[in-house]
Amino acid sequence: MSSSPASSAAVTITRRPAGQPPVLSLGQQRLWYLDQLSPGSAAYNIAMAMRMEGNPDLKALKRALDAIVARHEVLRTVYLSSQGRPLPVVLRKFSVELKEIDLRHLPAEEKHEAGWRAASEEATRPFNLGRDVLLRAAVIRLTESEGIFLHASTHIAFEGTSIGIFYRELDHFYDAFTSGREPSLPELPLQYSDFALWQRERLVGERLEQLTAYWREQLSGAAVLNLSTDFPRPALHTMTGKRHFFVLPPRVVAAMNQFFTENKTSPYRGLCAVFVVLMHAYTRATDISVGSPFALQRVTGIEDLIGFFVNTVVIRTSVGGGDTFREMMHRVSDVVRGAIQHSDLTFDKIVDAVRPPRDPSRTPLFQLNFRAPKAPYPVLHLKDVEFSPLKYIDNGTSKFDLALEIESSKGEHCYFEYRTDLFKESTIAQMVTDFEKLLDAVVAQPDIPISQLAAFSEVRAGQARKE
Repeated sequence: MSSSPASSAAVTITRRPAGQPPVLSLGQQRLWYLDQLSPGSAAYNIAMAMRMEGNPDLKALKRALDAIVARHEVLRTVYLSSQGRPLPVVLRKFSVELKEIDLRHLPAEEKHEAGWRAASEEATRPFNLGRDVLLRAAVIRLTESEGIFLHASTHIAFEGTSIGIFYRELDHFYDAFTSGREPSLPELPLQYSDFALWQRERLVGERLEQLTAYWREQLSGAAVLNLSTDFPRPALHTMTGKRHFFVLPPRVVAAMNQFFTENKTSPYRGLCAVFVVLMHAYTRATDISVGSPFALQRVTGIEDLIGFFVNTVVIRTSVGGGDTFREMMHRVSDVVRGAIQHSDLTFDKIVDAVRPPRDPSRTPLFQLNFRAPKAPYPVLHLKDVEFSPLKYIDNGTSKFDLALEIESSKGEHCYFEYRTDLFKESTIAQMVTDFEKLLDAVVAQPDIPISQLAAFSEVRAGQARKE
């Protein structure tokens, strides 16, 4: 996920006045309305599963989870509906669900598959925003000393940058409770709702006009991308989807990262450019828009807050067969730089500013999404228990026609997320092959027009046969 470089030194957020009810951030408000349109969907669940060696103290783990939720109001806020508008209510009494699933009785050859199936079921269980504590966890026991630990939340309260905060605090509370000590974390100076109020008060007047003008000019007349699909496009976007995981060959990854380093660009920007080239090869489109989540600046006072600090912006890039990849990469980098500088305008307000034609079968402004972490995801550490990453869980949804996520900071672990009502899995498998071919080719010959690359011609020819 890309991150804003904006300085936080001159920005101050204060607590909302005592007795003033909490408010939703603009991003939360959009997610609440989306949840109202598709109740019972797991599309915005965020869940992590990891291998676990050791026997955690479940009572201490439960106390630690409760302590985190007590500390972060956003995790114990429910959202009621009042005359069609969200009404946030902070729960005073709550209990985090920590489920223990015991599979030790199963035959050895069945345990791991059953464990993974149980983890997937827990990860894809929807949250009821009007009732549920927005954090839950499960310990899945496979043997006396081996299992799976899973935690799940939803984007209205949690996102990628919250994971590190959650792990640090879980480690702290668990260590204290298993050692008979009192936790010693300092009180949080702010809560998420203080940020939400500050955000709303800041996006007014001249600042709002400047941001709106930028995005209106940047996205005016943006074309709709028409990917060739395996099935007719349904009238409504159902968000049914799947993830196709793959690992790039070590040789390709090494060459790619060396090239990006030599050209002073990040894997995020470089791989986004390759994705744009791939979509150009597939569609012949010269105007391609890609949505991408950006972390909002963590200004003073909210550095240690769990919450929804992400905004989706649009990377619109022109591309033609006569462009070299080096030119494309620098062009994408320039567009990303401008997007970062103007990423404070929330996506719903960008849509309001641009006013694209509405199509209930597509997301507005873009149908492609590109995501990549700025740093490796952290690994949980608890006393006497070892954890190692398992993998992302396929939650059976896709918010966009097609998304490419780079799971690791070096770029080797990836997945395509796609709508199963549009694409067959075999099509996406071929897309992986095409992506690898193009990546290898553009890094090896970055100054040749992309239309003259043999790999580009092969991909385009294969797409023409498909059509």
